[in-house]
Amino acid sequence: MASSETRRFHPVLLLPVIPVLALLGGVYLPFVNARTLWLGVPSIFVWTSGWVIVITPVLWMVERALHPKGVEVAP
Repeated sequence: MASSETRRFHPVLLLPVIPVLALLGGVYLPFVNARTLWLGVPSIFVWTSGWVIVITPVLWMVERALHPKGVEVAP
């Protein structure tokens, strides 16, 4: 049974994949998982913190793309 509203794949849904892969793959990257300091802290901590900060605006962009301004969304 088809619904009256067809759902299409929106390319913006692929944006969160980038930070997720960066977070999961960080431990396998030799320049991240090394005994070096970036900004005075271990490199893996800086890598993880940076991608956690990046994921917030990425998720905001997904939210804005899926629910344009002025469109009410039921809770």
